[in-house]
Amino acid sequence: MKRKKVLGFLGLMLLSLVSCDKDFNTVGADLIGDGNYNFNRYPVQHLTAYTRATGPVQTNNMPLNALGVFEDPVFGTTKASFVTQLELNSTDPDLGIDIEIQAIDSVYLYVPYFSTLEDTDDSGNNTYSLDSIHGNLSDSFDLKIYESGYLLRSYDAVNPSEIQRYYSDDKNLIEGNLVSTQLNTSTNTSQNNQFKFLGDEIVIYETDGEGHFLDSDGNTTIDFSQRVVKERMKPGMWLDLDKNHFLTRVLEANSTDLFNNNNFKEYFRGLYFQVTPNSGAAGALAKLDFSSGYIVIQYHSRASASADLKKKSLKLNLSGNTVNFLDNTYNTNYQNVLNTANSNDEMLYLKGGNGSVAFIDLFGTDDTDGNGVADELDEIREHGWMVNDAVLTFTIANDVINFDEEAKRIYLYDATNNTVLLDYTYDSTTASDAKYNKYVFGGILEVDDNDVGTVYKFRLLYYINNLLQSEDIEDLKNIRLGLAVTETIANVANYNLRNTFDLPVAIPSGSADFTVETVPLSSIMNPLGTVVYGNDPSVLEENRLKLEIYYTEPN
Repeated sequence: MKRKKVLGFLGLMLLSLVSCDKDFNTVGADLIGDGNYNFNRYPVQHLTAYTRATGPVQTNNMPLNALGVFEDPVFGTTKASFVTQLELNSTDPDLGIDIEIQAIDSVYLYVPYFSTLEDTDDSGNNTYSLDSIHGNLSDSFDLKIYESGYLLRSYDAVNPSEIQRYYSDDKNLIEGNLVSTQLNTSTNTSQNNQFKFLGDEIVIYETDGEGHFLDSDGNTTIDFSQRVVKERMKPGMWLDLDKNHFLTRVLEANSTDLFNNNNFKEYFRGLYFQVTPNSGAAGALAKLDFSSGYIVIQYHSRASASADLKKKSLKLNLSGNTVNFLDNTYNTNYQNVLNTANSNDEMLYLKGGNGSVAFIDLFGTDDTDGNGVADELDEIREHGWMVNDAVLTFTIANDVINFDEEAKRIYLYDATNNTVLLDYTYDSTTASDAKYNKYVFGGILEVDDNDVGTVYKFRLLYYINNLLQSEDIEDLKNIRLGLAVTETIANVANYNLRNTFDLPVAIPSGSADFTVETVPLSSIMNPLGTVVYGNDPSVLEENRLKLEIYYTEPN
């Protein structure tokens, strides 16, 4: 049967109308047919969906990285450590002569947290609320910083034309090559063995270079209220580091080691942030942009033999190659889910990091005529429907998941071709928070009047229309979608799995095994998870995964 590649006019009207409204309205129920058209809703009958574990995932050079400990009552405990290279802010620096670090000098590391300014008082003091931190902020974990002796390569050593990949379970590469003792040994234990993510503004005051605070007239003062503020910094990780180590390893390094950053990264191979849970503490885990962090080395030196000692500083950026290490201790129930390879699950467990994703066959796997297309899709195509909307709904298993730490958005993608769906591409809607852009395409957590999560919905108008109108039979074979939690809807890159795995073929006739090699990067960056119902017959009908197609049929 020949079909015109026509997108329904009503569908276009619908998308233009909903593009300014985040709410998912019931489409089709209120449409009234006239003498020429009948408006109908068709619930797809043969959906299948199932969970699969990702195993270790690629985690080098991600835009965001996790650090800390997160205890999830559904999925278990995640421990996230991190390693990064350092780069000189200014290469080939003139450090002077007679270099020394005095008692009034310091070496500190700063990495800002994601935060929102809430208030500023009359004295200019700022109050912030922290964002992207999960768990209990009052809980601590043990944080140790070491110099790493392992060179993080940019390109594969065997095949230099290939980008080097590092994975979430590669921690032993670093821990087997540490070249320093612990560097964050401050007597302030909130910087090391009782580390906490603190939300206080960080204030630096003007001094005379000799360790004395200055007032507005430039005079030294011991009166706290008279101190002049030099800099106000957003809340962040502030760690005082071992001064002698950085004197020896950086300030007294050979000039060739500081000449450029390639030399420096070969010489000083990076910092390792090692995380260990504290007994009796659930801990907390933050998503951080380490590339915005830096180290400041304060020191004194002379410009010449006859010059006075002057205070100076050298800045190192937390730049270059990075790797995030993720250790999971799964809860028994979740581990059992991962160990059971079903072809149609009662519940779908989605977890970020090295967790789990789901795969969906929208029209099942029956293919009695052997044409490589699901029988239900064949039948629908024969009707010549003009699709006005298509909505895929995932109902949240609220008796399983804890809403307080539930993924606020999930991502639906073309797992066959590892790319976005047409509806993602055509959706240009934006929100005040960029994480909620493309809200017509959907995947955003919907809540009821009690702020309890209810469903995630996706609109698949363009995708379903393409399936029904396409003349190319190859477009219809092995139709499989992927579903994962997402940190940001804007990032649709894919990262590799250490161990690929095969899924059952979508349509048995003549198809090869479906091999999964990648997962969305945005899922790896998000430590949270969610649990939604699948389409197994054991699920109550009102909770089942459902795809509803709203269409116009000529009389």
